[in-house]
Amino acid sequence: MALRRHVLAGAAALALPAVRHPAWAQEWPNRPVRLIATFEPGGAADQLARAIAAATGPELGQTVVVENRTGAAGNIGTEMTARATDGHTFLLASTGPMTYHSILFRTLPFDPLKDLTPIGFGAFSPNIFAARNDLGLTRLDQVVEAARRAPGRMNYGSAGTGTTQHLAGEMLQEATGIQLTHVPYRGGAPALRDLLGGQLEFLVTTGSGATMMREGRITPIAVMGPSRITALPDTPTLQEAGLRDFSATAWYGVVGPAGVPRPVVSRLSGALRTALSDPALAARMRDQTLEVQPGTPEEFAAFIESERRRWEPVARRFAASM
Repeated sequence: MALRRHVLAGAAALALPAVRHPAWAQEWPNRPVRLIATFEPGGAADQLARAIAAATGPELGQTVVVENRTGAAGNIGTEMTARATDGHTFLLASTGPMTYHSILFRTLPFDPLKDLTPIGFGAFSPNIFAARNDLGLTRLDQVVEAARRAPGRMNYGSAGTGTTQHLAGEMLQEATGIQLTHVPYRGGAPALRDLLGGQLEFLVTTGSGATMMREGRITPIAVMGPSRITALPDTPTLQEAGLRDFSATAWYGVVGPAGVPRPVVSRLSGALRTALSDPALAARMRDQTLEVQPGTPEEFAAFIESERRRWEPVARRFAASM
């Protein structure tokens, strides 16, 4: 999935703020760089953060340390980055906080347009709709039939309220006319555990569950993005299952606080693009259902703006139910 296809022709890039913290006055970087990850350790997005950290450190001449700050669907770690003043704190940002959380959360403590600086794109991660094995459901039409026989009595788990997994589940219900009960978790790993333990019927997940799906421990019903993925080549998309134009794909990219000087943006963005251009890194991430995509700061900024326009109507439809 090419980044350029998601950037509208002629879209103006988000302005890189000109205000500078005193920390930027010295030669950069002059200490270890902190990369905040808003995901639980061990998941696909966390592995992306650690791969980026390991690959960019040598390019920057400093260690890049991943710090996991989970909670509030990514808002806690995003706020930490927006408020950082040390000149060495960045974030592996995700879809929700960067696009539609200002609609879902009434008191969002940051403005992604004003308080954050786009550095570069990271990866796409299509959501996956999966079922517990003992249900014996393997196709979307079977899921729809079962759910219609028990409206509201079957549930689906997600990585948390306001995540793309949550909204993808709501979009699926809207598109099929079924009623499922949403069960939010603090990350994808505990949701996976409850699916395996029998507390959930269904799950919307990203790459965290791909290994279990390949091992046959849970059943992938459909990829919720626009195309099949290498990690699960036999799993159809929801579009193939009959839901035309359905696409709910998560994505990740690196941002910094407001006021990152242009030379720092250029240096970190260049290191990030070099890292993501490594075929070995791309192959490792593909196994986790992540498709890496290098991009310039301007391309990433325009992409964020186009994603805001795409996700905001979806978020407004479901905001009242939250």
